Amino acid sequence: MGASPPLTPSPRRGSGDFRSLRSRLARFLARSGAIRPGERVLVAISGGPDSTALLVLLHSLQDEMGLELAAAHFDHGLRSRQEAEADLEYCRELAARLGLPLLAGSGDTAAHARGSGLSLEEAARQLRYRFLSEKAAQVGAEVVATGHTASDQAETVLLHLLRGSGLDGLSGMRPRSPWPYGPGPKLARPLLCLWREDTERCCRLLGIAPRQDPTNLDLAPLRNRVRHRVLPLLRELNPRVDEALVRLASIAAQAVDYLEGEASRRWGELARAEANRVRLDRQGLLTLHPAIASRLLRRAYGHLAGQGREPEAAQVEQALQVVGRGRGRAMLPHGVVLQATAREVWLRREPPSPVPPLPETPLRIPGLTEIDGWVFRAELVPPPSSPRTESPYEAYLDADAVGLELSVTSRRRGDRLRPLGLGGEKKLQDLLVDAKVPAEERDRVPIVRCRWGIAWVVGLRLDERAAVRPDTRLALHLVAQPPTARWEEG
Repeated sequence: MGASPPLTPSPRRGSGDFRSLRSRLARFLARSGAIRPGERVLVAISGGPDSTALLVLLHSLQDEMGLELAAAHFDHGLRSRQEAEADLEYCRELAARLGLPLLAGSGDTAAHARGSGLSLEEAARQLRYRFLSEKAAQVGAEVVATGHTASDQAETVLLHLLRGSGLDGLSGMRPRSPWPYGPGPKLARPLLCLWREDTERCCRLLGIAPRQDPTNLDLAPLRNRVRHRVLPLLRELNPRVDEALVRLASIAAQAVDYLEGEASRRWGELARAEANRVRLDRQGLLTLHPAIASRLLRRAYGHLAGQGREPEAAQVEQALQVVGRGRGRAMLPHGVVLQATAREVWLRREPPSPVPPLPETPLRIPGLTEIDGWVFRAELVPPPSSPRTESPYEAYLDADAVGLELSVTSRRRGDRLRPLGLGGEKKLQDLLVDAKVPAEERDRVPIVRCRWGIAWVVGLRLDERAAVRPDTRLALHLVAQPPTARWEEG
């Protein structure tokens, strides 16, 4: 039996009325199995064009497929209260018009990012998926559907390519996949058959005015720069580059599925998995094609590091070299260590080792400053209307108040500050404890110091004396990139 054809959407230049969009979706669901007849589906909606079109299109197929639908909306706490309330009201009205229940929730993404050491993007994703999983269980939904389109797929593949991803990254998002954070419902992406232009057209055809998120125009996140700058340039070289990227994802997904099947057959023969370690037969690994051997190593890594975590292609290549030599070690992310002997290959998790404090380093103003994996970008700008920022890794300081001779250090014994909004002094140690920063990581929290003391505890709090005020003449804009993040994640 031959392989099934790649699941690719119609060309971007395609158009059509609502019925044609509905037919494209129905054919895609039948071919991909993203959503199956008779399933109970929780549809994640933000109020934007993609999720609005998703809910309306699935509702139009509800009777034909025997689906039971409910909608869910999550407020990440990153927009103003007025915008968030308007988003929620829009989603409520849309669900009511369709006769569907709406489940709503909210979270403090910035606080979660500070407490867990995650980027703002990953913290938002964790909170959103936690909410969706809980609500899916509440309504008995087997599947959660999100509004990712073929346009998102093209951007994702290009982002993975830029980051040096392997074949798994190039396969992009799947129409139906396991829950990304442990046990949970299936995750469906029904709109991978449609482009962003299609969802916008769908809303226009139905006379629906979806919500617009102004952060999509912010060029600081890498995805937005890819969307608004890189892809338009690539379209000058190939007007159908988006289709080419989506086609690449589909072909890569077929290859990954085949390799996974082969790896599954070999796993039972060559691997023995325990709670904190995995043993692999080295001689058996050496008989395999590197594509299969690397997949076994990835599977062993995932068993230890957790579902959804993936080593980079270069790290897997380094691990294969150690296996080939039959001696040595390879350090992988999240504390996983690979060690090879003549007969066996062991992967295990090691407890985190103590980390040294950050060396005191002057900040280059303006410019970039690198400090043990952190990168600080500094520039002098007109003062903003408020000292508050959406990202915990961004701050505006009053340039006259702090001066231009600043440095970044670790904490010091007896450090105190006056956190903005607290109305008093606080010990830095207490601030770190309250933010649930693990004890072994507290010496790695960067502290921006000025001539009179702490100006900014990166990721946590700004000192009120350093904050911009109505009479501020010039602001110092600082953006910090954590070692495990990228500029687009903050």
